[in-house]
Amino acid sequence: MTKKDRYFIALFLILLVGIIPVSIFLHSGYMDSIDWRDRGQRYNCIYDVNVGGLSGRDVLGPTVIMVPIPATKEGKFFTPPAQKDPCFTQKLMHEINNWPEQYRKGPYFENATEIFDNKTTPGGWTTFIAESEKGYMLGFRTNESRLQDISFSANFVADYFDIFDPISNGSPILFPVENISNLSVIPYGEYTRYASNPTYGSYVYVSECRQGAPIYFHIRLEANNDPGEWPKEYRGQYLNEIKETTSGTGFLKAKVTLGQEFYFMAIPK
Repeated sequence: MTKKDRYFIALFLILLVGIIPVSIFLHSGYMDSIDWRDRGQRYNCIYDVNVGGLSGRDVLGPTVIMVPIPATKEGKFFTPPAQKDPCFTQKLMHEINNWPEQYRKGPYFENATEIFDNKTTPGGWTTFIAESEKGYMLGFRTNESRLQDISFSANFVADYFDIFDPISNGSPILFPVENISNLSVIPYGEYTRYASNPTYGSYVYVSECRQGAPIYFHIRLEANNDPGEWPKEYRGQYLNEIKETTSGTGFLKAKVTLGQEFYFMAIPK
């Protein structure tokens, strides 16, 4: 073996020994960036409930308000992504870097019960998942004798949902659901979208223990698809919204309007 051959063999071994740990480090970092990416880079929903006209009103006994909850039109709650086991390179780098045990797997995402049940809000309200005569709803209960307005927000990650036809394809909307309008569709690139904004009926509930002027309900459910899984012309969201003012009690009908927004225009086929 010549001196030149030994030189190239030594150079090859040095490069090999250097490339392997660098590759492991880069692959681990890349996989961690996917597993721990921001919620906005996943299938995610933002749910906001605002109930006005309550503040300062005196009542006798417990007060209960109920509103539609995110679920499919059949009443099935969303499925959060499963927590992932890290791949070999991640395990190795996490061990070397001495990551805390709770970060040795991918992030954990809460299910519907964890997100909606038994939360406290400003003004002394406590949430609960109600199994009402209309189906599942989100309830707010207080024993305070003087009421405060309700403000509640939740952000949750879903395993998947369809922004092109969310009503028919099992995506979260505002449940209970009844009397869905005609779901006509038009072409949108390789897919279809709604020809106009669909509407459907739902319910809010106000207990008998209240006094005063009308109550105003504003409920929004905004659902965004995963931008990493879709070409830019198919990235977007759908929005379910209720705006109702009522002076009644018990179960009261509410109209929901569903709109769609795509951030880039799809190329017609």
